[in-house]
Amino acid sequence: MRHVLIDTGAIYAFVTRTDEHHQQAQTFVSEFQASNRIFVLADLVFVEAMILFKARAGAQIAVQVGRELRQNRIYQWTVLGADGERDTWGLFQQYDDKNWSYTDCALLALSRRLKIKEIFTFDAHFGQMPGIVRLPKTG
Repeated sequence: MRHVLIDTGAIYAFVTRTDEHHQQAQTFVSEFQASNRIFVLADLVFVEAMILFKARAGAQIAVQVGRELRQNRIYQWTVLGADGERDTWGLFQQYDDKNWSYTDCALLALSRRLKIKEIFTFDAHFGQMPGIVRLPKTG
């Protein structure tokens, strides 16, 4: 089974009808589910998503999205852990010339640890990361 990391912005685009990437996210997830693949959901992405949804859509929506992320078998929960946090901090310092968030660096660290090269994201920062392929592919 093929695993793909998932980023906060992709989750937000999939759920939020007014997001500019909503339709593209819907199409991608529909095709993804049909291919029997799994999204790897990092604990930091979950935290970031809950903060984003609560701030933009309210607590009820955040709880609904959180339940879906925790209960749907398409998502595999992954904890960054002490080693992952150390690696993330190292990447955050190493790439201080980039505008990558701490969570972006955590996903890069996880991609290396888990040997996953693909990430579902609309964040252009991931296009700057060595060894990462952004999905859905555009252009």
